[in-house]
Amino acid sequence: MTARGLLSGLFRYRPCVVICTVFCFFFIAGFIYSPLLFAQNASKKAVPIEKRLGDLEKDVMRLQRQTNLYNLDALPDNLVLCGKKVPIYQDDVRERFEREFFQLLEKKGLLTIIVKRYLKFLPMVSEEAQRMGVPQDLIFIAITESYLNPRSLSRANAAGLWQFIKETGKREGLYVNDNIDDRYNVKRSTRSALTHLKRLHGDFNDWFLAMAAYNAGPGRVREVIENQGTRDFFDMYLPEETERYVFRVLAIKEIVSNRERYGIRIDDKELYRPLVLSEVTIEAGREFHSNILSKAMDVSYRTFRMNNLHIRRYRLPKGTYRINVPSEKKDSFLKKLKSYDHITVP
Repeated sequence: MTARGLLSGLFRYRPCVVICTVFCFFFIAGFIYSPLLFAQNASKKAVPIEKRLGDLEKDVMRLQRQTNLYNLDALPDNLVLCGKKVPIYQDDVRERFEREFFQLLEKKGLLTIIVKRYLKFLPMVSEEAQRMGVPQDLIFIAITESYLNPRSLSRANAAGLWQFIKETGKREGLYVNDNIDDRYNVKRSTRSALTHLKRLHGDFNDWFLAMAAYNAGPGRVREVIENQGTRDFFDMYLPEETERYVFRVLAIKEIVSNRERYGIRIDDKELYRPLVLSEVTIEAGREFHSNILSKAMDVSYRTFRMNNLHIRRYRLPKGTYRINVPSEKKDSFLKKLKSYDHITVP
């Protein structure tokens, strides 16, 4: 067995013992070999003791963070999603949860980005959720779907934060054509996704079943209820993708909500600025170039497009458009639009 294998095995059982052992190893090694090292480096400038101690403390902290991944005592004993408790004490449920939980914990870089995006989009999603009377926890579905990347496009052509396919998006009131694709509109797609989930919850009277239906379709869930004689998600035999989907939502909520417990520490200065947008409806009397809108907002065209990904072309035909404007620029935007006689605000 290699030294790495031995150390990894020990970490799984007694991480504190391993840290103490490693610390002692370095101490003894330093005691034995320090005369030799001193002789070899006598001509070199000595490293200050404060720096050596600081480096050693960093090594110990790094080892401590590594042990957290294998410390089974750190696993949650209580899970709640959308106000409903999860029977994590059941062996099968815990096993399925751990599969998603541990795989996510191995991706600390991705989790850091997810936490930053979560705090960026949380105000916008929370506002819509409160207005519609649905749980704020539904934001974790968007994280599961797209990692909160509004430009996300799957191989199946599901698009945006909530990964709507064209047919579902149109049914939920989103415009999808060559000029406008509201699946990429963060505000309107969020509104439509929460409306869709609220309707699914009304059909099944259970948020876990609503999530399963969001992934697999309501017809598949109804078929399972009819043939398996249960309405308890955790007792259902569903497609593996759908089962994993709901448990991934659970795992993401647990890690994001308790991020420091799992080693994800981010300084406030490193967080992304919260996305606060106001929706403005405009009417164009003739074809126009979308760059007019970025100039009226006094932002770069890229900033304009990142807030309005649903606009798919430079030149847009006459018609009605819903534009997302940074809230702090709304008043000046409306004022500057008055200089264009072919664009009005109803």
